[in-house]
Amino acid sequence: MTDVESAALRSEILALLRPGDYSASLAPNDDYPCGDSFASLLRCVVHLEFSEAESIAHWRSILATLRELEASVGRKLSVYSAIVDHFTAKTSALSNPLLVEALIFRQTEQMAMVDPLTGAFNRRYMDLILKKECTRCERYEKSFSVCILDLDDFKAVNDTKGHLFGDAVLKEFSSLLLSSVREEDVVCRYGGEEFLLVMPETDSAGAYLFATRLRALAKASPFFRETGITFSGGTASYPSSARDIENLIHAADTALYQAKFNGKDRVRSAPEDRRKSNRLDKSVSFRVLDGPAAQSENRTHNISLGGFQFESSEHYRLHSDLRLIFPSGQTSADAEVEGQITWVRRLKGRNVYGVRFMDEQVGLRAELDETQGSVAQTL
Repeated sequence: MTDVESAALRSEILALLRPGDYSASLAPNDDYPCGDSFASLLRCVVHLEFSEAESIAHWRSILATLRELEASVGRKLSVYSAIVDHFTAKTSALSNPLLVEALIFRQTEQMAMVDPLTGAFNRRYMDLILKKECTRCERYEKSFSVCILDLDDFKAVNDTKGHLFGDAVLKEFSSLLLSSVREEDVVCRYGGEEFLLVMPETDSAGAYLFATRLRALAKASPFFRETGITFSGGTASYPSSARDIENLIHAADTALYQAKFNGKDRVRSAPEDRRKSNRLDKSVSFRVLDGPAAQSENRTHNISLGGFQFESSEHYRLHSDLRLIFPSGQTSADAEVEGQITWVRRLKGRNVYGVRFMDEQVGLRAELDETQGSVAQTL
């Protein structure tokens, strides 16, 4: 198709569509990519994904169907009649279409992404935006930060003043967040009284500065000043704190609970990952051969040839020596190693331990190579 033919076809399509149907698809946001490609024009009216070549073929067939229908009934028809006929009778791409007013559909779509109580985005949208932001920063070598904010002693607030007051607190806190962030920042309700902020193009220092400024704004707010309600925060940045979503949130969560542990009403930042050994950002199973819960199955966090982290409800003393065994694959023996606990933290009622391997783990390297696949390049 020549440029002239393409322009003529696009003009014919736009003349037949209602402006409200395609204007959203041309707006510069993530939900409707910019551009007036034939694929995007088709997606905005039927919400089906096709390649550009497939979309051109569909539009040509739709326009031909429209002309046939108009000739048979002897009057002008809406292009939407031809779209329904094309995708049900001719292609069967839609087997049981439900006709919904576009505005109602988009309102319903928005409701599916927004927490109805606070007006913040919900967990579903949070997962989506984190994945997009992580992919973008990895591709273009950018940084972004997350900040988890948790209202202090919120359970006591609900118990003493009732859930209606608790809801009012959540609304006020969300309103404070939404009015304080930049346009590009995303405010999500993480769960309960926790909120998570996604801050593009923001490093660790910037995230900490914002959270600190937010505390000052809360203390200056008549509502929070009169009720005495405070919050704690934990920040973490990609890629300095972690290079994947799971560990980034884990780092911010750990920083948050460190703030809680140190007295609440404060903010803490996750440290940079400065381990000398590169990590494998996958969970690996292991067992402790002696001590509490001997032989119980555990999972690591961020294992490397230098050591690893793990969570447990069991209590191990700082500097405890552990004998560990990493189950093998089918072709080698179990890897038995010795480690020592170098640090302990509390996280949501569980203990988080940092373990340093006592010797160079050549055997473990081979075992990880076998069980995880080509790990040597990562380690």
